[in-house]
Amino acid sequence: MTRRMLVTATAVAGLMLLALLGCSGGGENPISQTPSGQTGSVEGRLVTGSSTTGKSRQVATRFRARVHGLETENTFRLQIRTNGEFRIDGVPAGEQVISIEDEESQQGAVIVCLIRPGQVTNVGDVVPKPLGMIAGFVRTMDENGQLKPIPRARIIARPINDESDTVEELPSRPFFTAITNRNGSYQLLVPEGTYLVEARHPDYEPASETVTVIALQTTPRDFTLVPLPRETGIVYGTVMAQVDGNLIPVPGALVMLKPQGTPEPIILEELTVGQLIREQMNPTQQGFVPPGPPIRHRLFTFTKADGSFELTGVPTGTYTAVAFKPGYGRDNEQVEVKAGEKVRVDFVLQAQFGTIAGQVTDAMTGNSIKGALVIAVRKGDNWWIWDGWEIMPFMVGKRPNRPVWHRPAQGNQQGMPSIFPPLPPIEPPVRAGTVTDENGNYELLLPPGDYFVAAVAEGYDWQAQEVNELQVGQTVQVDFALQPAVTIQ
Repeated sequence: MTRRMLVTATAVAGLMLLALLGCSGGGENPISQTPSGQTGSVEGRLVTGSSTTGKSRQVATRFRARVHGLETENTFRLQIRTNGEFRIDGVPAGEQVISIEDEESQQGAVIVCLIRPGQVTNVGDVVPKPLGMIAGFVRTMDENGQLKPIPRARIIARPINDESDTVEELPSRPFFTAITNRNGSYQLLVPEGTYLVEARHPDYEPASETVTVIALQTTPRDFTLVPLPRETGIVYGTVMAQVDGNLIPVPGALVMLKPQGTPEPIILEELTVGQLIREQMNPTQQGFVPPGPPIRHRLFTFTKADGSFELTGVPTGTYTAVAFKPGYGRDNEQVEVKAGEKVRVDFVLQAQFGTIAGQVTDAMTGNSIKGALVIAVRKGDNWWIWDGWEIMPFMVGKRPNRPVWHRPAQGNQQGMPSIFPPLPPIEPPVRAGTVTDENGNYELLLPPGDYFVAAVAEGYDWQAQEVNELQVGQTVQVDFALQPAVTIQ
């Protein structure tokens, strides 16, 4: 049998690249939200099996995309093309937590990516895995002792190691949200793990609990909220950050108020999750609603997907308002709160990212490759395809300064153990992706961390390199010399 190298794309490689690059043309149109100057788009490829036709195709159409932290019902219906390609338009700018999920099968994936206004972020292959569900009701007790539903209450779940974690550690972690319906009920799919779950509504004291979630199981959790005292004020506003000259929202930032002139100021840096739960005890679990005025709760909240926040039930007084998120720094403002009044406070932080940049060329000719896809994923991302990657042999006298991986189109795509330890639930599965310009150049903006940077172009095999300990303000050069795809006849 004769072996010939063909410098043409295999049908499989070409189809994969067309999916990942999000090309337009035939097939279904993606569901879009109303575009604005502060939104962007996400593209990728949903991998639900060896094929997206037949039964796998029917499963794929059940998936929804959820942008966590939106005030509205935060799901987008995905219409999946036959090659698995999807696109989400109208995603708010900022570092967003997005899950792609199917409630019926309790399967899904989680992605954290920086959305830039008017730009497209390609997150590459997304492989759903089993998730668990938290479900229940949020209610209040009236003067007759009857439970009544609270519509539009926010459920916020954040992964924790245990109750010794501090509140100040929470903003660096992914968060998951749901909004209660008219009956006060909610459902929320999350990865397996332990979570701090809060129920919040502007008219009620918040309540918190820890919940342990097991994949493919539903954990019930109800909340009963106590009305806020009347003679209080409201502090609201936004948290934004400078990113490449643009002012974009900062979702999931911690906003807290520290009272001035009090003998025992509230120091959230030392507040543990266990202490918070004891102070924001869920009356449903206690079996009763405490009589008399509610206990003064800690004055803090987290920003929503659009960077906005609202703190209700704030006693009159003068406060230092603080906004904080790892990777963005912090900002302080002075604020005076009066009963029955609303006070606006806006914060501007500075994004503290690193950069991975380089050029993609043809290994045979040295020519630059325009339109190549380059994606960076956190090492151990649980929803990326790790199968089939192999270390490339290096040429004599040309040892690279870091390992170079490749995934041949004809290579083994299954059965290989994971390359890196899986990310724990508290670590955000950050991804960033773009296509090269006419000179084959690309640039990715990323928070500090360890990354697996992969590149592919139509007619070429996948190639990847590792970037360890990317630092704030650092630019790491990662160039790719792609090998033409090979078929054996």
